[in-house]
Amino acid sequence: MNNLHAASSEWANRPADQRFWSLADLKTACLASRQGSAVATVPFGSLKVSAEGRDLLLTGKEGKKARFTHYAFGQLAASVGAPAAYLRTLPTQTAAECLNVGIDAAEDRSDRKLLFHKNGDLTLRASLSEKYERVWDSDVATYLQDLQGWRAPAGRTPPGYDGPSRRATAEDILPGQINIGEGELIAPSGLYASAHDMFCFLVAPDRVIDDGAGKPLMRGIFVRNSEVGDASLTFTFFLMQAVCGNHIVWGARGVHEVRVRHVGNEPLRKALKEFEGELRKYQDGAAEEERGIVQARKMILGSSKEEVLTALVKYAKGHSLPLSRARISEALDVAEQHRDWYGDPRSLWGAVAGLTHASQGAYQDDRAVIDRAAGKLLEMAF
Repeated sequence: MNNLHAASSEWANRPADQRFWSLADLKTACLASRQGSAVATVPFGSLKVSAEGRDLLLTGKEGKKARFTHYAFGQLAASVGAPAAYLRTLPTQTAAECLNVGIDAAEDRSDRKLLFHKNGDLTLRASLSEKYERVWDSDVATYLQDLQGWRAPAGRTPPGYDGPSRRATAEDILPGQINIGEGELIAPSGLYASAHDMFCFLVAPDRVIDDGAGKPLMRGIFVRNSEVGDASLTFTFFLMQAVCGNHIVWGARGVHEVRVRHVGNEPLRKALKEFEGELRKYQDGAAEEERGIVQARKMILGSSKEEVLTALVKYAKGHSLPLSRARISEALDVAEQHRDWYGDPRSLWGAVAGLTHASQGAYQDDRAVIDRAAGKLLEMAF
């Protein structure tokens, strides 16, 4: 079965101070962080690094000094072609001299967009190119809070967790949740934000469709953003059979993404326009989607694996989908191994399910590409 583990990884690893009970709490924290931030666009050549004891400080043309976050130091080092891990092993004075030489010799002299945290002293959170357009976590959280019918599923207290918790009520447990029940200890789960990034896992428990084999599928989304340039603004959509108390998504179908890089004009507006298009499909197209799934299950692409493979490769090439013959062949093998889950492996539904199942073993970027292509492949049935 195609299971998604991104939300479970967040559930297991986020510390207590990055976890929130509600979207309102998440939004409040993100707004406070934004209000405590400062931004500046400066010529790259005007930056200097100095050493004060065991600290490295960044100084701009105005003479103000700022400490580095671990991530921002890595960004600055990368911009001058220096290995951050090695620089961290050097005496601070030597590391500062290396960075200053790199800044003076850098081929890219374009302005840098700097993001600082203000708390008495300045701390540099990000150093990015002039092309970068920030999407604030608070804007994403505000948008998500205004959605109707979406909520984060309850999550058990993770191993080693030492933050706030409470007993789950009947209202906390979603109809499609497993391995968690009323009275169990739960912790803030599914909604996370830090100085580095944010991640939200939301489901729409009241918008259920039939998978064509008499099994209900709930709708879910993952939302990821990074104010410091470590990740694109990404919405991952999927249908699922269930979610458990540690936020593994079970029986995922139709996994696809809307991803917008933080460049160009109004990246948030562009992302939300695509996102809202997907939401309209979720809200208004349930009957059509159910018909499409049934059609995909009935759509037999050939009498043998070779015939199915040929049909899919032809369609992928004709629609410029990044799916190699070897990748599709692997997906058909997976569908054959799990025909009790996905039905006839010669069907379009079996092939698409096999692709998204097999993609879970790929690297994250490759997985996203494969899942988006699989979603496009499903359009053969519509």
